[in-house]
Amino acid sequence: MAGFDDAGKPHYVGHRKRLRQRFYEGGSDALPDYELLELILFGAIPQGDVKPLAKALVAKFGSFAEVINAPDERLLEVKGVGER
Repeated sequence: MAGFDDAGKPHYVGHRKRLRQRFYEGGSDALPDYELLELILFGAIPQGDVKPLAKALVAKFGSFAEVINAPDERLLEVKGVGER
């Protein structure tokens, strides 16, 4: 939930911080697969919105676990996935 400091700012401001906080507080059960994947993608893509990519990966492979275990060549079939 956005705080008063976020009033008037776009919804995505602070998204990464809020997502990390939800993970710290509730663990992996507190997040859907695509948000767990977002946490991983934050390290590879330091700026920008990774949610569409995370959702595309889960849609293609079916789950967080399947994305993590997918071979590199299959991952590269998804638009937005690069060598990093």
